[in-house]
Amino acid sequence: SKKYPYDARTATYLGHVIDTTPPGVTIDDVFDEQVLARAIELSPLRAQAWYMLANISLRKADAFPAGDPRQEKYYREAIAILERAVTAEPTNPAALAWLGSAQVRKARSASIFAAPGWVKKGFNTLDEAVERFPDVFIVYMVRGITATQVPDLFRKAPVAVKDLSAVVAMKEKNATAVPDTQMPSVYLHLGRAYRKNGQTAEARATWEKGRSAYPAAPEARAI
Repeated sequence: SKKYPYDARTATYLGHVIDTTPPGVTIDDVFDEQVLARAIELSPLRAQAWYMLANISLRKADAFPAGDPRQEKYYREAIAILERAVTAEPTNPAALAWLGSAQVRKARSASIFAAPGWVKKGFNTLDEAVERFPDVFIVYMVRGITATQVPDLFRKAPVAVKDLSAVVAMKEKNATAVPDTQMPSVYLHLGRAYRKNGQTAEARATWEKGRSAYPAAPEARAI
């Protein structure tokens, strides 16, 4: 495996701590960007720092109402960062999946005529990630969660159910295949996917399973 410098690991961890700051706590985005830029400089082939750097821009974009022209700049920043991540490490499944998700989210700032094109572009990227890396949980998780977040007119609920169910199956087959930290979000969004797909009984059962397995997770309170 590629060497991961200690300073890069420390900078990435600090960036993660900042990135997961609870709602209502002010985040110093400039400092966060500096920390993550340092992590990328030290270890440019690791996708996590790239994603967290892009997430700063995504967070700024999502602070505005859908369709607000101020979103455009930040979505384009995030996409550009993730495109650089894919170029730096073309075989990294997470970078490709996150790029696809950012492209789909870009539709929120697009016109009614351009938005479907961004959704299609993003899901094409996500489909590529799944096709190229069929044994990696992150590609199914990102495509599945993204599929729950698009309007119903795109009819992505079945994709979300299939993908997020695949992540649960991976976890049940091999406990180390999916980090525990990811599973509460998987259960939350799988329940939402079932509900959007008209499977209300399955949605309730999924949420109950998630609450039972991860009672202290913030997602448990969101269900």
